Amino acid sequence: MLALLAREPGREISCHQKHSLGLWPLKTLSLLECSGDSRLWEVYLEGLKKFIAFRKRMGMPAAWPIPVDQVRGFLAVQSNYSSSKTFMYLAALSYLSQLTGNSDPLEDPITRCMVTGLKRRAGILRDKYLPITIEMLRSLLGALESVCRTHYECLLFRALFTVAFFGALRIGEMVAKHRNVLQPELLYLSDVQLTERKVVLLLHSSSVGQERHIISLALSGEPWVCPVLALRSYLTVRSRLEGPLFMHLDNRTVTKREFLTVLRCALGLLGLCWEQYGVHSFWVGTAVTAARYGFPREDVTRLARWPCMTPGRLYP
Repeated sequence: MLALLAREPGREISCHQKHSLGLWPLKTLSLLECSGDSRLWEVYLEGLKKFIAFRKRMGMPAAWPIPVDQVRGFLAVQSNYSSSKTFMYLAALSYLSQLTGNSDPLEDPITRCMVTGLKRRAGILRDKYLPITIEMLRSLLGALESVCRTHYECLLFRALFTVAFFGALRIGEMVAKHRNVLQPELLYLSDVQLTERKVVLLLHSSSVGQERHIISLALSGEPWVCPVLALRSYLTVRSRLEGPLFMHLDNRTVTKREFLTVLRCALGLLGLCWEQYGVHSFWVGTAVTAARYGFPREDVTRLARWPCMTPGRLYP
C-alpha cells in the first residue's frame, strides 16, 4: 500500500522522513499485509486506490495527513454507491493514516456526523425500532426457556441478550452477519476476561489498528438479569475452542438471522409486535434506560459510543 502512496502524483517521500514504520516502511508494511486477513487488505487497498483516483480527478493535492475536506468530498461521492464498501474505504484511510504516524481523518466532527448520516440512511441506525428496556429484558429471558430447543441454546441466548443490553453492544460485535464472512469487529473467546465479580470485554475497532474499547460489566444485585452470571453459565458449557464468543453446540457461529429469529419468537410469545423491534433494539434500549435513570448525557453518549453527538432525543 505504501508503494502505491509513493507513486501517487505530487507525493514526495524523503528517505530521511521520520516514519512510524521504521527505516524500511515498504518492507514493514508488506510483512504487515501478510500477517492479516488477505481479504481485508484487498478491500483496504481498493479503498486507497479509489481515494487516490478521486483526488486526482478532482485536482486535489496528494497531501498526507489527509485534509478533512478531501475525506468529506470522498465520502460524499462514495455515498452514492455501496454503503458497506464506503465504510470499509473510510476504515482504510483511517488505518493507513494512523499506521504512518498521522492523525485519524475520521476524528473530524463534521466527518463523523456525515458517517452517522450515511449509517442512518443505510438503515444501520433506524429510529423506527423500539428500544428493549430492562423490564422487557426480564420478560425476554423468561421466554427463552419456551423458545430455545435445548438447555445449551437457552444459556447461549441468555448470555447474548444480557451482555448485549448491559454492554450496549452492536449486532456486528455479537453475531456474524453472514456465516464464513470476514467480520473484524466480532468478539472472540479470547476477548473475554471473566472473574468472580466482573467480566471485561475487549472490543475490536471496526478499523484495524485503532485503540480497543474496553467494556467492564460488574456483578448485578439482580441475578436474573446479571450479565456476569449469564456469561459464566454459558461459558461452562461452551467449547474451549478459540473462535467467536457466541457459538452453537456444534461450534457454528451464531448469525444475525438466528439472533433475530429467537428474539422475534420470544417477543411473539410475550404478545408483543416483533416487527417493531430489530437488531439495534438492545443497544438503543441501553441508552434509553440509562437516560431514564438519570445518567448524565455525557455518560450516555460514552456508554452507547455515539459517533459525534449527544443523544438529545432521549431527554425531555
